[in-house]
Amino acid sequence: MKIVVQLFGPLAEQAGKTRLEVEGATVGEAVAATGLKLDRSVRFALNTDYVGPEAALKEGDVVSLIPPVGGG
Repeated sequence: MKIVVQLFGPLAEQAGKTRLEVEGATVGEAVAATGLKLDRSVRFALNTDYVGPEAALKEGDVVSLIPPVGGG
């Protein structure tokens, strides 16, 4: 099934896009299908909730990859 992955900040720069369409049955599979190099601080959101990589996906879901935010 096709899943939309939204990218923000340096992840969008790395991909050259803010959205990717990938296939996967879990968040972890969808993230792996992007081919992006992620560090351990990237958080995953499924639709509007933070989830882990084991969260199951269904058609029409949107996975967001949220990099850490710095400020000061």
